[in-house]
Amino acid sequence: MKKSTGIFLYSGLLSAALFVGGQNIVHADATNTTTASETATQTAPVEAPTAVTNATANTDADATAAPTTDAQADNTSADTTTQATADTTTANSTQDSQTSVTPIKNGVVTTNKVTYLVDKEGKSITNRALMANTDWITDKQLSIGAQKYDRVSTYEYADANDVKLSYGYADKGSIRVTNNGAPQYNRGLADYTYTGAQNLAANSMWKYNRKDEFNGVTYYQIANNLWINSNDATTAPAYQNPSGWLQIQDTQIKQSETPGYDLYNGVEGIKTWLVRRYFGYSNAHTIYDGNVANSVRGLQSRVGLPVTGTVNLATWQAMGFSEQSWYDFDAYVAPLQTNATSTRSDHIEAMINQAYKYLGQPWISGAASMPGYGVDCSGLVTQALYASGVDSAPISNIQHASPGHEWNSRDYWADGRLPQISFNSRQRGDLIFFADPSTGVVWHVGILLDPHTMIESWPYAVQVHSIYSGRGTIVGVKRVFH
Repeated sequence: MKKSTGIFLYSGLLSAALFVGGQNIVHADATNTTTASETATQTAPVEAPTAVTNATANTDADATAAPTTDAQADNTSADTTTQATADTTTANSTQDSQTSVTPIKNGVVTTNKVTYLVDKEGKSITNRALMANTDWITDKQLSIGAQKYDRVSTYEYADANDVKLSYGYADKGSIRVTNNGAPQYNRGLADYTYTGAQNLAANSMWKYNRKDEFNGVTYYQIANNLWINSNDATTAPAYQNPSGWLQIQDTQIKQSETPGYDLYNGVEGIKTWLVRRYFGYSNAHTIYDGNVANSVRGLQSRVGLPVTGTVNLATWQAMGFSEQSWYDFDAYVAPLQTNATSTRSDHIEAMINQAYKYLGQPWISGAASMPGYGVDCSGLVTQALYASGVDSAPISNIQHASPGHEWNSRDYWADGRLPQISFNSRQRGDLIFFADPSTGVVWHVGILLDPHTMIESWPYAVQVHSIYSGRGTIVGVKRVFH
């Protein structure tokens, strides 16, 4: 009977055994940075063989050599040659077997293939292996002559040719160099060394793919074994508002609510504007009212849809609008025009630049969508803030269209994250608020281009006007960027 051979494949924690081709192969779920058998941090130090050289003096030899015959001389020569050869062989053997161990700090090896292991003397362990493309903690590198092995468990090592050695842990992001520039470092087994290359430019941005916490300092890998550290770079943006203000983001703002809302009594915005126009109603005030609901019921009855008076996706498509537009109108968030290196001025200009994209578009109550359509005053502010890296949630473009949130200018006026400043301190990028003269209730907001001019959405278009253009009573000015 043929005897089967057991091969253990490690990939984190052991699981079910499979019988394949007469071999017992233990397969396991992949677990990152796990050692086979025991973790390196839990193991005893490697007991490395120590090379010992014995030099023994021949104290019994006669001080004076006796004369020799030719035969004796030949024998002596042969003995000498034999001894020299033996000495050379011994020296080579000693050289080949010289062993050293170097500590590795925060090391991780990734297997390139199924990787068989060796013991601390370099002898193959034929029934144990690591699965391909798995990560393993390593804390020491064993050198036997010119060959190197990385320790993955107490007494087991992986051939350094079969694994990729890295440090720290995988993590992606962007980092900004501070004002003094950033030295570059290479990572060795146990320490970082300065490359001597020119410092990276101040305020330059770099993507990293690994982080390594080393002696209280965080290192970021920006290229293959090229690192900068947290003494010279930061993940914080170049400019940020104080705590308690609306905070600035340096990544694209995401829609926080679910696109594709239905239309019913009280809903405003772009989709309501299109439905009113479809049925021939005026959009002097874009609101889903009883007249619209009755027209929707008639359409639903004619095309065989449930008669609800509410516009859902099926009713929207029955009007000839696309499924994609049903979601896209709601989902639009202005593309970010700033990044982690942007200054206060950059953020202000991004906000104003986005507002100008709506110039000439119609005023649409409750609308805060894409520039190809209209917006109202607070919808214009919401999208302008998105472009500058500011998310004013819970005020949002979807929330603005829902019943009861037409007057988001009032919500911005009441928002404590936008501090009020003195009227005489107003400047470009501030928000200016107006109230109904008869009630004193806020009803309008504009974005200042200078102390006397603003860009706004006011019936019936997005326009640039003087702040003294009859928009109501000026109630105050609030600042977005400190």
